[in-house]
Amino acid sequence: MKLKIEYQRATELPDWLLKEVGGDRLLASLLIQRGMKSPEDVRSFLDPTFFKPTDPAEFPGMERAVAMVLAAVREGKRVCVYGDYDVDGVTATVILVTLFRKLGGVVTYHLPDRFKEGYGINQEVIKGLAGRTDLIISCDCGISNYREVALARELGMEVLVTDHHQLPAELPPAEVILSPRLLEDGHQARQLPGAGMAYFLAAAVLNSLQRVEESREFLDLVALAVVADVVPLLGENRFLLQTGLPVLARTGRIGLQQLFKVSGLQAERLIEEDIAFRLAPLLNSAGRLVHARLAAELLLTEQPQEAGQLAGQLAMLNQRRKQLQAEIIAEARQLIGTPANREGIVLYQPHWHQGVLGIAAGRLAEDLQLPVILMSLKDDNCTVTGSARSIPAININQQLKKTARFLEKFGGHAGAAGFSLRREQLTPFSLTIGRILKEEVEQLTDQRIIRVDQELELAEVSLQTYHQLRKLAPFGEQNPKPRFLCYQTEVIARRTLSNKQHQKLVLSKNGVEHHSLWWWSGQREVGGEIDLVYTIGLSYFSGQPSLQLLVEEAINRETVVETVKGRVREAAAALEILDYRQRSKQEIAQLEETGSVYFWEGLKKPERLQLINRYQLTRGKTLVLLSCPPALDILKELILVLAPLRLILAYQGSEPGRSKDFLTRLVGLLKYSIKEKDGLVDLYQLAVLTEQLESTVLLGLKYLQARGLIRFEHLDPRQLLVSRDSSGQLKGSKIFRQGLSDLLQETMAFRRFMLDGAVSKIKKLLS
Repeated sequence: MKLKIEYQRATELPDWLLKEVGGDRLLASLLIQRGMKSPEDVRSFLDPTFFKPTDPAEFPGMERAVAMVLAAVREGKRVCVYGDYDVDGVTATVILVTLFRKLGGVVTYHLPDRFKEGYGINQEVIKGLAGRTDLIISCDCGISNYREVALARELGMEVLVTDHHQLPAELPPAEVILSPRLLEDGHQARQLPGAGMAYFLAAAVLNSLQRVEESREFLDLVALAVVADVVPLLGENRFLLQTGLPVLARTGRIGLQQLFKVSGLQAERLIEEDIAFRLAPLLNSAGRLVHARLAAELLLTEQPQEAGQLAGQLAMLNQRRKQLQAEIIAEARQLIGTPANREGIVLYQPHWHQGVLGIAAGRLAEDLQLPVILMSLKDDNCTVTGSARSIPAININQQLKKTARFLEKFGGHAGAAGFSLRREQLTPFSLTIGRILKEEVEQLTDQRIIRVDQELELAEVSLQTYHQLRKLAPFGEQNPKPRFLCYQTEVIARRTLSNKQHQKLVLSKNGVEHHSLWWWSGQREVGGEIDLVYTIGLSYFSGQPSLQLLVEEAINRETVVETVKGRVREAAAALEILDYRQRSKQEIAQLEETGSVYFWEGLKKPERLQLINRYQLTRGKTLVLLSCPPALDILKELILVLAPLRLILAYQGSEPGRSKDFLTRLVGLLKYSIKEKDGLVDLYQLAVLTEQLESTVLLGLKYLQARGLIRFEHLDPRQLLVSRDSSGQLKGSKIFRQGLSDLLQETMAFRRFMLDGAVSKIKKLLS
């Protein structure tokens, strides 16, 4: 498939805009692209103190809703808050339950079981509430439950619906309906999540009681929902997240504090991506695998011990979710094979876990750039449930509508949808939707369009650039993280990480170099010269921030093998290699001179010298190896990136490499992390301190886990969370031990050669 890059060419920047952003042309151009047309637009976008928030009274029906809530509290009515099983539904539920507890009301809550009840209000649950509930308040659901609301009314219960989903043709017969969709088109609050609507109800009630400031206590929950529900980050949603993130970072909720701990988050660094990739998956794991009540109780509890236990349960569930997701994706890839033609993917396996189908389908759709439908069989052995994910050019919800005759129910939007059907309809549905998707895919041109914001040369990228771009944050739906393009970028060095799942690239143009990571790129070949699509991020090593480019796409201009090998040969041929391997420490200490850089990895640092490691590189005329790199690839990367004229071999003695030595050091480092850092571990730091490859460290962790000594999970491809495992259960450790031994032997063999080999042979190896 061909790749086409589209972006808006340079536009004229008005003087008033440049004045607003202090002359920053990059920031000004990005604001123009985001629709800023006046100084007022810019100020309210960048600074929430200039934004005029929505008054709760603007929502139709709010006055009556407040009266219902206050009457229920005053008269001691029994209230049930009816929510949903995702983060939006759980946080909305917690907001309203907490509100009633604040006011001294009588309140319970119900969150549906994803597997037994499905989404929305359930008739059997309504029947069960009759006689013990006077008022039902729905949140993040209810707007499409006409029959269920009517049933509740017939059974003598009042109903207050708060929801944010698309309005149906006929609204349910509730006493009051609160929905941002009832606001006029274009209203700044029309795209609120369900928790946002619950928040405005709570704020209106507290305002009426002259307790205005107390509503701020809910902003941490609203921030979670805004990000997790992927609503547009514009208008009210942007304002709520801008003001909610600091509240979340300083949250007083014990449950959230424990969630920070098990997810390895540091409050002072909290950004919206931490919600999307760490907090939200943890909270969602409850509803996906067991029951959303676990997440709600975590957010409601005021007991530290209970909060710790619940957060630990969510961490284990999330780890299980990741495992199930990986298994489904791997099995799906096997079923897909290598298709002869591009067409939609429609797969059914009865044993696939229903709660993980959507995430797996999303990953496959992104990787394959095709619409994907995954289905499994419910426990009743009669109902097939499915999740669909799509690409921008194909509206998956519209395609599902064409098969409505086969479906029991379905719903969603352009990019994602869910549905269910009777088992006997599986074959005709699969054939029909497969044909429809094939026709849709065939109509697409054989190219993928990559949209970027603008060109940005590597020389224009710095830490200051990163911090300036953060003024546009929080990033998300309809306010994406800026993507840049740099033509004819040179790949100086490249190596794979984490069992060849990711790649580390050193990129250069016009003498400016940047380190970059390309997550989940596997072993995709990268040319010696590429057109680079990237975003800008921060990396932390030993607590110190450094700039890091994140590769979104690399479009080859030439093949990689000869180009990179050729550069290595050229660099090695011009390199003067001096042998200090048998010199004394005093002689090595005398090597210190201007223009020298000192490579060292291990536990006990040499004194006085300014040291670098494989992740912290800087140019120098002389490269002094105080320790030996663990592999030839890393040594080549050092030479290519640093471009030294001289290489001094100054390492001595045998390097740690035996399995026993390595594991002893690794266990010691893990014990320290568990005791002092709540188990948060940086894979890169472990690799440096153990003087081994990242893949060796990962295999060591897997071995220790298989021995029943530790448990660990990936927070992201680099950050890990490790805890003790006292079970002592062996889980097939022999295969990991053998693989670990093989990797360590390879490193030891390389280091023996580097320690004993003649300088001429080392130079030949580099060539």
